[in-house]
Amino acid sequence: MNTEIRVGEQLAVCDRQATIALYENTVTAAGADDCSCAYCENFAAQRTKVYPHEFLRLLNQLGADPLKELEAFDYDFGPDNSQRHLYGGWFVFCGELAEGEAWRPKHEPDSFTYWFTTSFPNSGLPKHVKLCAIEFCTEIPWVIAKLPGKRDLPKE
Repeated sequence: MNTEIRVGEQLAVCDRQATIALYENTVTAAGADDCSCAYCENFAAQRTKVYPHEFLRLLNQLGADPLKELEAFDYDFGPDNSQRHLYGGWFVFCGELAEGEAWRPKHEPDSFTYWFTTSFPNSGLPKHVKLCAIEFCTEIPWVIAKLPGKRDLPKE
C-alpha cells in the first residue's frame, strides 16, 4: 500500500512494506560501515546520536532502517582539524517524488536538515523498482582517535 509523505514543499509516495523488504534483502549494511576511512568511522561511531526524533519517525514511516544509511559522507571543505564536520547521506526507499523535486531547505549551522531527492548512489540497488531517497545534512563533532586527512581516504 502506498503512503503519501510530505516534507517541506515536497511530496513523496512510498511503499513501506517494499522498503522494509529492500532493507532486509539489499541494503543489508550501513554505507559508513563498508568504508574504513576516518570520516566514515567518525560518522558510524555517532550514528545512533545523529538523527533527531522527528527524522527517525520519518524513516519509520518510509520503512527505512535508521542503522543502514545507503551512504554517509563528510563534505566539509574546511581544515581537517575543525571541531565539527559537515556530513550528508541518504536513506533509500521504494517510491517516488511526486512534488517539489527542486526544493531544498536552507541548512543552518548546528541543525539537521533533510529532503527528498532523486539523485543518490544507486549502484547495487534493484533497477526494476521505483526508488527515491531522503537526503540529510548535519554537523557532528570529531569523536574518534584516528585523525582525518588525505592519508585516510579510501584506497581505489
